[in-house]
Amino acid sequence: MTNITNIPLPLKNMIRRSNIHATKSQAVFFLHGFGSNMHDLFSLSPYFPSDWTCISLEGTIPISVGGWAWAEIDFSNMMALPKPEQLSEHRTKILHCIEICTKELGLEPERIYLVGFSQGASISMFCGLTHPELFHGIVSLCGVIRPNGFSKEINKDKVRDLNLFMANGTEDELIPIELGRRSKTYLESAGVKPVYREYPAGHTISTECLQEMLQWLDGLSDK
Repeated sequence: MTNITNIPLPLKNMIRRSNIHATKSQAVFFLHGFGSNMHDLFSLSPYFPSDWTCISLEGTIPISVGGWAWAEIDFSNMMALPKPEQLSEHRTKILHCIEICTKELGLEPERIYLVGFSQGASISMFCGLTHPELFHGIVSLCGVIRPNGFSKEINKDKVRDLNLFMANGTEDELIPIELGRRSKTYLESAGVKPVYREYPAGHTISTECLQEMLQWLDGLSDK
């Protein structure tokens, strides 16, 4: 992969710039899972058109050697966060990164997408629910959404137009499928109409899931 770089942002980053510089580009921001890093989802960049800009961001909470998180986790209660303020602080940094990249990299503001995996999926939905006007599409892969604490930030008139693709594995050992289904129910109660998919897979992005996600994004890019 060529033309990989980074720029000064509130979060560590990897960037594949659009190969067309004369016009503004569509852009996807990748948010990794708990204990991973910016290199993980950046590996999806080759699946996106070369005229898109791909940006992978990294959390700031150290978990292991080379691993980072967006918030600490209570593994006995996956729908709760010990320190919810960590997610809010990262949301602020993610939105600031998007603002800077839109200006510095010549991104098309109406064509910004978030793709998150696991905890990155959760914060992607959090960003989308609270700032739906900033995103043309949100992708949640193996993630959950926790309604406690921020429901008052959701504008139901705005989120009903939020484009959201949500996929969970029926054999996921870390995020039980029941939590994915509970998250879907919550999203619908908040006014969102997610495209929801289940795959016979574990805590991973299956080939079928990847293909359907790309098809969904391709459909949105023409709208």
